[in-house]
Amino acid sequence: MKDLIEQVDANLQAHEEFGNSRQIIALNIERYKFALAVLAQNDAKLQALLPAVERLDEALANKILGDLLVRAELEAAIERLETDASAAQDTQRLVWCLERSLAIAGESKSMSAAAMERDFQVGPQIDGRRIWVWDLPDGSEPVADALREALRLGFMPGGHCEAQIIRPTPEMVAQLDRACTLLQALVPQVAHSVFSHLHSVAIAHMRNERGPMLTASGGDSTPCMIFIAPEELANPWDTAVHIMHEAVHLKLSDMVRTSAAVVDEAMVTLPWGREISVSNCLFAFHAYVHLQVFRTAVEQLGPQHYAVYGAPESYLANTRPHAMSVVNTAATTPFSRGHQRMIYLGEQFRTTWASYLTPAARRMVDWLCEAISPMVDMRIERLDNAQATADEAQTATAPAPTTRYAKNPKLHLRPLKEHGILFASAIEQPQIRKLNTAAWLMFELCDGRNERDLAQAYAQITGVAEDRAWQKVEPMLGHLVASGMIVPIDDAAAAREGRAA
Repeated sequence: MKDLIEQVDANLQAHEEFGNSRQIIALNIERYKFALAVLAQNDAKLQALLPAVERLDEALANKILGDLLVRAELEAAIERLETDASAAQDTQRLVWCLERSLAIAGESKSMSAAAMERDFQVGPQIDGRRIWVWDLPDGSEPVADALREALRLGFMPGGHCEAQIIRPTPEMVAQLDRACTLLQALVPQVAHSVFSHLHSVAIAHMRNERGPMLTASGGDSTPCMIFIAPEELANPWDTAVHIMHEAVHLKLSDMVRTSAAVVDEAMVTLPWGREISVSNCLFAFHAYVHLQVFRTAVEQLGPQHYAVYGAPESYLANTRPHAMSVVNTAATTPFSRGHQRMIYLGEQFRTTWASYLTPAARRMVDWLCEAISPMVDMRIERLDNAQATADEAQTATAPAPTTRYAKNPKLHLRPLKEHGILFASAIEQPQIRKLNTAAWLMFELCDGRNERDLAQAYAQITGVAEDRAWQKVEPMLGHLVASGMIVPIDDAAAAREGRAA
């Protein structure tokens, strides 16, 4: 069983796109650098900071662009850019955060961590940093005031939630660190991965419309941060679950910043009595799969750690039941346990909910099912498999040429050849887009070719049969036109000449 646990622990980090945290974080950093370059087009102060940002190595870039305040300001600026490109950007706070962070880049703490009164850190050192614990003093100071404002505006926005931060005692910090160590001991690869996305922890009393909350993860105003209720710290087994659960959410949050997950944000009713969005269901499924390996490790490998941490049942009297608990497992009602919910959500995403997901999210669900399959049989055939097979068997030649396509001359671009990714943004539609290798190739082929020439060129380069290439080309062409990345040749000529097409 130890080998099986190690296998699944490794499986969950093995996928370059969905599992490899280093890759996910690296793409996010590139997204932020690209966004800064777009924002700096009309901002001399930001323009002046760009060379210093570009010179940062991977660890320093993650420390500075992962700082709570810098990242919160960046996300806010990106949202403003993408929702109202014509409005004047107020980048004063972003410039202030970046300047202060770059000025202390050589010091051990990030700007936000340095604002804490006591140096409380937990977990392992990853790329030169550990997880810092929120311990903000009461006095007014610019960084401290900005942190309080970020928390006031950003704690789970829209969720009717509130949080009252508690100054931690040394015992609480030791309990957090103990849980991090236990997590590392049982599932070392998952632990290392999720700690990479977690920069800070706050201990807080929290409530939402359903009552007290055990844990929460930060929104865009409190990124890379999780919250834990103080009464949840005494039991190291479930404290480890809480840290892992919320940090896994941070990992998926980082992933979907560069790759959309849903095409239809429908609300669905779950058999355990909740009505939530498809996105939230996807986050839950992603977390339940990761927690399954931890739960199995607790059952199979846990006893060898009882001498240090005590047996899970020794904490039962003071533990609240919840679906992910590895201590209070007495609930017997349907779907009261995490693995039951995991199986249900996996089935839904591979069948009736599949149409809500982007192709990338569908591939992620398939991969998650495969990664956990040595422990739980998740081989669920997708309903659309038969249709996909039928579609694949059909040929679809390119239509008679009607239009030639060219690149929009008004684009911001950031090619990442080592990742096979192109970040792009059209000036008229400044959403930040990530083109994968196939879409990037199609973009490059749009040099005046018509539909038939594009399909032939794509087939020659990729090896796809010519009579099936159009099936691949047509949707990519549609997305590139809709996003403003390419334009019909007449529109391109008009744009170059500076007149409306």
